[in-house]
Amino acid sequence: MDQTRPVNRRKALAYVRISSQRQVNGESPETQKASIQRYADSNDIEIIDTFYDEAKSGKNTDRVELQSMLAYAKKYKGKIDHVIVYKMNRASRDMDSYVMGFRMHLKAMGITVRSATEVIDDSVMGQFMEFFSVLVGQMDNDTKRGFTVDNMTSLAYQGYWQHPPIVGYDMHKISNDLGKQRPTLKPNSAAPYVGDVLDRFSQGDITKAELTRYAASVGLRSRNGKRLSEDSIHRLIKNPVYAGYVVDNFTKGELVDGRHDPIISRETYAMNQTLLYGKRKRVGEVRQMFNPEYPLKGLVFCPNCMKPLYASAPKTGAGGKSPRYHCSRKACKGLYKSVKASVMHEDFEDLLLRVKPDERIIELYKEILVAEATNQLGSLNIKVSRMRSKLDGIADSRLSAIRKFNNDQLTANEKSDLTDSLDEEKATISDSLSRLEEQQAIREADIDLAISVMRDVSMQWGVASPLSKQRFQSMLFPEGLVYDYEKNRFGTSRMSKFYRLVETKKGSELPSKSFLVAGVGFEPTTLWL
Repeated sequence: MDQTRPVNRRKALAYVRISSQRQVNGESPETQKASIQRYADSNDIEIIDTFYDEAKSGKNTDRVELQSMLAYAKKYKGKIDHVIVYKMNRASRDMDSYVMGFRMHLKAMGITVRSATEVIDDSVMGQFMEFFSVLVGQMDNDTKRGFTVDNMTSLAYQGYWQHPPIVGYDMHKISNDLGKQRPTLKPNSAAPYVGDVLDRFSQGDITKAELTRYAASVGLRSRNGKRLSEDSIHRLIKNPVYAGYVVDNFTKGELVDGRHDPIISRETYAMNQTLLYGKRKRVGEVRQMFNPEYPLKGLVFCPNCMKPLYASAPKTGAGGKSPRYHCSRKACKGLYKSVKASVMHEDFEDLLLRVKPDERIIELYKEILVAEATNQLGSLNIKVSRMRSKLDGIADSRLSAIRKFNNDQLTANEKSDLTDSLDEEKATISDSLSRLEEQQAIREADIDLAISVMRDVSMQWGVASPLSKQRFQSMLFPEGLVYDYEKNRFGTSRMSKFYRLVETKKGSELPSKSFLVAGVGFEPTTLWL
């Protein structure tokens, strides 16, 4: 930086960004630079340097020249007053990225943002217009993305394949009813090997490990020519695309008839799923191992025979059902009435209100959450960076296609097909990126919320799945519970060492219950809770 310039003249950095779309819409780098210079001249501002990102996404701030500009501003902190852009959407088209990755960095160095074509200044209205302009750009992006996703969803339900090819297939295009070229799959030279391997598995006398070796012996390889792993063979077996289906996020997991030729029959595919997933009728089905209406079954014992209570739902006089816990063993018949499941569940929840975790466990749990959040964010940041690099690569490819079209190296139809394909790929990656960025939003408040739930034992049990409820209550009371039918209270010989019971104070609204009264027939001594 030239130290001889007048110190009373404000200094600024110019930032220019183009996307492949904006270049043909009249916002070329030359247009942006000229407008920025006119704004600077009319406001007595000296442009120190210009930073130019070519065909980079405005959705994030992971741009080479933008980061170089921030580094430059930091180096000359206190000597630069403004960063000037052609429009605010050149800085960013995403509010979160703009605030966290652009504006806050500049604000920390005492630098304000100015737009050459919009009224952006330090006034209340100027600051409002600054954020409003970014939000308009974000809305435009989201709207376009929504149209693209809707289009891809429509294509998926029509049976078109919009992803990279899989083993045994190459990409292919066919005409739809309007004559538009749409993507699908076409079996290649590896298709017979895929069919051979999948048919071999359907015979039911070979393991996946053996099938992996068999695939290698018949010459089946990945698209990169590498030997398939056992995990790859597993994915091969469960992939419905080989049976002529299309299934992805756009179909929400629904199997749709594809436009491509199948490699195996659907009967073979169904047989392979049965062999792959045991006796389950279909992929993803989970057997009901217990009745969720009776989560305390197996935990609560009869106070007479000290064996687990039964659970059933006898019919009522009105023809409905009344879920209940009871003991119908010979030695216990007539001694105790059955208890409504809802009553016992309420009593159990009342008990859990007084069960508190050891604070040392809470602190350890918090440390684990913080460590895990840090690890996950590190991994997520890498994935997010890769996704953003892919988006930049797509932007470069799109810009290259437009340049070739401008140079008469591509026809209008070829350019349109290529850019449509790139836009569809961009929408898929953007969707994945959005989900990853949502996972990045781990905050200290989230950990504090988890800790508060950890302290509320009753809440944990109440919101848990039926299977989780059984695991949780068995962990709290490893020796089980005995239920006093007359006083509607529980007793146990031992609680988990990680939890404690808060005693009911005298004068409280809760009924007085002794914690040291021995229960009948429950050895060692039962503590009534």
